Amino acid sequence: MERIVSKSMSQKWKTKKGADEQGGTSVITFIIMLFIALISVYPLLWVIIQSFKTEGQFLQSIWSLPTFLNFDNFVTAFQEANLAVYLKNTVVNTVATLVVDLVLVTCLGYAFSKLKMKFKKFFYYMILINMLIPTPIILLPMYLQVVDLGIQNTLAAIVFPYYQGFAPLGLILIKGYMDNIPDEIIESAKIDGCGTFRILGKIMVPLVKPMLVTLAILGGMNAWNEYMWALVSISDTSKYTLSVGIAVIRDKIATIGYTPVFAALTVSAMVFVIIYLFAQKTFVRSITAGAVKG
Repeated sequence: MERIVSKSMSQKWKTKKGADEQGGTSVITFIIMLFIALISVYPLLWVIIQSFKTEGQFLQSIWSLPTFLNFDNFVTAFQEANLAVYLKNTVVNTVATLVVDLVLVTCLGYAFSKLKMKFKKFFYYMILINMLIPTPIILLPMYLQVVDLGIQNTLAAIVFPYYQGFAPLGLILIKGYMDNIPDEIIESAKIDGCGTFRILGKIMVPLVKPMLVTLAILGGMNAWNEYMWALVSISDTSKYTLSVGIAVIRDKIATIGYTPVFAALTVSAMVFVIIYLFAQKTFVRSITAGAVKG
């Protein structure tokens, strides 16, 4: 009897010890994650706070909070620093890039995942090799191609390089997602008389919609924040995107002040932060589904 009681107490002690250790580990993990989150978010929060200050408040202290929400900085950025023009150019560029890239990677993903063709693996890996090439190496060749095609200072010039950088990544993600879709669905559609494009449009696209949302977020952020290629391929200031335009606005600090620059940075940063907050569940679910086989 004593042996049974001793054994039961020992098991309870081990269970309690394990629970305490797990609880301690959870607390430490939470503190570390909170610390990393604060470090990541702090620069953005600091910029947002400065954007609502008056110029005098900012010059007096960069650490103080604004005494009231001052929207004059945003008005100045839009009216005197051409922020509206840069924002419009960036929206048009991002939408055009996303439309072309999503159509491209969806068609390629379906072809490499479900269609039978010769040398499929060879062409697939040839496309992926583009991800290994650093952008600065191909910057000059891409610029010369744009000049030869006569599309410098146009929307096409901005969209052009994303096929080299984003398309391979999008192809990997959407192909992995399509690989998890049973082939029986495709075979059943073919028996019912559906052709390739109908299967792609009516069956595959609705099934991969969560991944398309993810690709839209990733590709949109990439296009929205593009700086180097936009600076190289566009010389007309009226066609500058936000990233290049903010650099121009920064050069006007002597005339408009510091706080309108922070307002422009806030507008540029918050667009995709808001989009991500609304689409984060779909984003996480699609990444997880695309990474799991079976």
